[in-house]
Amino acid sequence: MTATHDGDGRERAVPLSHPRTLALSHPPSTLAPSHPPAWHLVTGEYPPRSGGVGEYTELLAHALAGEGERVHVWAPAEASNERGVQVHPAGFDRAGLRRLDGELDRFAAPRTLLVQYAPQAFGRRGMNVRFCRWVLSRARGGDAVRVMFHEPFVRFSLARPQRNLLAAATRVMAGLLLRAAAVAYVSTPAWERLLRPLAPRALGPMRWLPIPSTVPRVDDPGAVALLRARLGANQAGVHVVGHFGTYGGMIAPVLEPALLAVLAPPSTSVALLLGDGGPAFAGRLRRVDPSLAGRVVAPGRLPREALSVHLQACDLAVQPYPDGVSARRTTAMAPLANGVPMVSNAGASTEPQWQAAGIALAPSPDPGALAAAALDLLDDAPRRRRLAEAGAALYEREFSLRRTLAVLLDA
Repeated sequence: MTATHDGDGRERAVPLSHPRTLALSHPPSTLAPSHPPAWHLVTGEYPPRSGGVGEYTELLAHALAGEGERVHVWAPAEASNERGVQVHPAGFDRAGLRRLDGELDRFAAPRTLLVQYAPQAFGRRGMNVRFCRWVLSRARGGDAVRVMFHEPFVRFSLARPQRNLLAAATRVMAGLLLRAAAVAYVSTPAWERLLRPLAPRALGPMRWLPIPSTVPRVDDPGAVALLRARLGANQAGVHVVGHFGTYGGMIAPVLEPALLAVLAPPSTSVALLLGDGGPAFAGRLRRVDPSLAGRVVAPGRLPREALSVHLQACDLAVQPYPDGVSARRTTAMAPLANGVPMVSNAGASTEPQWQAAGIALAPSPDPGALAAAALDLLDDAPRRRRLAEAGAALYEREFSLRRTLAVLLDA
C-alpha cells in the first residue's frame, strides 16, 4: 500500500461554508451535465501499480458501481471486469490516444469522461500537452467532460529554474482542461484560487471534492491488541507514535526533529512509520540517534487491511504538512477514518473545517510545536479518546466517500 503523493502548495485556502461549491458569489452552474448513463474514468495510474491517484480512482469506481452506476476505467492497467467496474487498457501517447478515440466512440453518446488529473500522472515527464488537447477535442466532439484536479500545476521557482519549463507546460495543460470541462472539481479549495485565472468565464463554480481515505477501517480489535503487544505498548509508559506518508523532501525535515523530540528521554515510546518510505526514514532516525534502534518500526508496504490495523495500533499520529493539513491529503484522511488521534498543523491550504474539534492543530509546521502537542496528548488518555471520536465524526461529516458520491451524483 502506498501513501498518496503530497505536493507542496502554499496558496491561501478560499473559505467556504458548503462542501459543494467554493465561492457563494458564483451563480449556479448552467453547464453541469445531466446524470450520465455511464461513467468513463480516465486516469494515468490504476492498481495494482499506482500511487494515490490510482488508489483513489479505484475506490471511486467501485463506490459508483455500488450505487448502481455503469463504470468504465481507462488506464495503463490490465483489462478486468470486477464488481461492476470494467477496466480498459489505455495509453496516452499519440498512438494510444488514437486507439482510445476509437474505443470510446464505440459507446453510445452522450459519454461522460471524468478525468483524474495530476500533471505527472500522464507521462512525458509531466508535460503531456497532447493528452490535454485530446481531452479538449473530446469535449468539442460532444463528450461531457468533467475534470478532477488532484493537483493544478507546477509552480515557477527562482531557486529551481530548471523546472520552469515544466511549470509553463503544466499551466498550458491546466488551461486546456479547464476549457474542456463542463464541471471542474478540486481536491482542496486552495486549487480554485490558482486555477480560476486560467479558466474560461463560462465555467461554473469549481466543486470541492475532498479525497476520502483509501484505507477503510477494519474491525479487528484482537489483531490491534496483538500488534500493540508486539510493539511493547502493554508496558507502562510505552506509547505508539505513528506517521503515515511518503517521507518526502518537504515533510521529512519537519517530521524528523518532531519525532526525535517525542522519543527523547525520558520517553520510552515507539515510532511506527507507515508507508513505502518508512524503512529508509527509520534508518535515518537510527543514524541520528543509535539509541532508537529498538524503538523505530517500519513495516514497509502493507495491504489495506493490515495498514488499518497498524494505524489503529497507534496512540496518536503525527502528520505535518508544509502548506497545512487539507482535504487532499489521504495521509491525513487515513488516521481520521481509522479513529486515530492526530497531531497536525495549519497552513495556507488548511480548510476552515479543520478549525473545529477533531485534531490537535499546531499553528504552523514547526517541529517544536508539533512535538509539544504530541507529548501533551500522550499524557492525556481521556483527551486522546475524545479527539479520536471527534476526528472520526469530522471525517464522516466532511470528507468521507459518502460526501464524494453526493457531489458527483448531485444528490
